[in-house]
Amino acid sequence: MEWKPFWKVLDDAYRPDPVDHFEALKDRLGELKWFEVVGFQARFDEAAEAANRIDLEGAAYLINGGERGGDGFRDFRVWLVARGRHAYEAALRNPDSLADVLDGDPVDGFGLDAAALRVYEAKTGMSDFYDRLDREEKDAPPPPPEGDDFDFEDEAELRRRYPRLCHLYLTPPEQPDEGP
Repeated sequence: MEWKPFWKVLDDAYRPDPVDHFEALKDRLGELKWFEVVGFQARFDEAAEAANRIDLEGAAYLINGGERGGDGFRDFRVWLVARGRHAYEAALRNPDSLADVLDGDPVDGFGLDAAALRVYEAKTGMSDFYDRLDREEKDAPPPPPEGDDFDFEDEAELRRRYPRLCHLYLTPPEQPDEGP
């Protein structure tokens, strides 16, 4: 699947509610042929992998209340891809731009990366989805995020890197007493 139709599917399916979003994505994928569903998943995985970057992991850490790496960061990247082309590309350019689409609540991919699998199995009755994706290493741990690491617990560094997200997710910095 080419990128333009991939993003069109995601943009058409986006819903603010995670359950509605998952169902709308399955419905939209259900309109495709089985091999297009497999192609969609290949693009989805490619986009999620391209977002495996330290600057985005720092934003995910801030947004999701201090969880670093592992499944939490994977879920964040799934959410980011599924949020659509505009938010995804803006976040790759500047993770702080996510403040434009967030309201201060944590985010979760809610299994959106499994929608294509469910649709494929329903369409074909087959369980060879991952074989078709040629994902022999599907259970291997992901590589570490790209970029220069930094201390995610350093509030001053977070405020420097993500001023708008900090406004949504952190309490204001303490002000020194001015005295009587």
